[in-house]
Amino acid sequence: MNPFRFGNVVTGEYFTNRQSEIKEIISEIKSGQHIVLMSPRRYGKSSLVNEAMKTSRMKWFRINMELIADEIDLANYYVRNALSLSKFEKIKHYLKNLKIQPYIQIQPKTSEISVSFSTDTQAGTGSRNISTLLSDSLQLPETIAKNMKKKVVIVFDEFQEIRRISRTLERKMRGIFQYHQNVTYVFVGSQESMIREIFQNKKNPFYKFGRHITLHKIPEPEFSDFVIKRFSSQRIDARGIVQDVLKFTDGRPYYTQQLCHEIFILSEKKTLTPGIINKAVDQITTEHHADYSRWWGSLTNTERKVIIGIASGDYNPTSQEFIRKYNIKSASTSGSVVSKLIALGTLVKKNGENIKIEDPFWKEWILKNR
Repeated sequence: MNPFRFGNVVTGEYFTNRQSEIKEIISEIKSGQHIVLMSPRRYGKSSLVNEAMKTSRMKWFRINMELIADEIDLANYYVRNALSLSKFEKIKHYLKNLKIQPYIQIQPKTSEISVSFSTDTQAGTGSRNISTLLSDSLQLPETIAKNMKKKVVIVFDEFQEIRRISRTLERKMRGIFQYHQNVTYVFVGSQESMIREIFQNKKNPFYKFGRHITLHKIPEPEFSDFVIKRFSSQRIDARGIVQDVLKFTDGRPYYTQQLCHEIFILSEKKTLTPGIINKAVDQITTEHHADYSRWWGSLTNTERKVIIGIASGDYNPTSQEFIRKYNIKSASTSGSVVSKLIALGTLVKKNGENIKIEDPFWKEWILKNR
């Protein structure tokens, strides 16, 4: 059995040890403190929150804001998840108090609930209906928690997407959430500049709404120990490759699990040597050739030049040397491209570190194909 997993939320023995962060999150949510959790993508935020909630044994649900289309869609997800907090026989009681009644489907075998709202957005009252619907939906978890006499936690993944969904959604949410006494909110975001703008700009509704926690890299000794132990569970000695693995992945949990997963598949000996890392990287870049090619094709010529330079080890894209070497119009042009690609998550920049390509395997694909 492969001792490494990636691609979705990992838990249990597959979860990379973050015991201090888990304790901190549990302590905060049990005291009713809202949390704003930030880090670049692939740091394991979702898995961390999942593990913390499982350990806390509190009732909770997650809303992935990337998957929400509009305010009505948010209401659908919100009510469905809120109703899952309560006992089945209580559902009718909560539904009858909604001003706009949803279409409900219930699977008899699993008791799974499907909720669907429909408001006449073309009529003169359409926007008013949506506002009422959203208000009722956002209020429902507090009502259920209060009746159950239990605290509830709601996690918003990729919360920066709120500004794509609606320009007024921040104000509407804050206006309701600030009065809740039985619901604690966890806001998770990967676009750090936008999350800071939402929660740290005095002009914005969510200003200082929760305590900020920045998720940092797992310390190398801890991560090394995790990788070695996972391989050891299958009687494989990885002590000779672990440092090179973490150097390639820059210590990011997702990519580390992905690389180690492939190394395990390719392993033929009980003691691993560094050569197997190159084989695993080649295998992954070959498997994802179509994806990487599509990403590359979506870039403008200037974006490609900047990424080529950074992939080649030139980390100062606004310097005159970089501009001349890669034939870019100006430093301001290059700087604008870098800002855009950081906002999109294609590039990452942490304080005190060089700009990097977020996906190390894509970087290798670019170098390999050039």
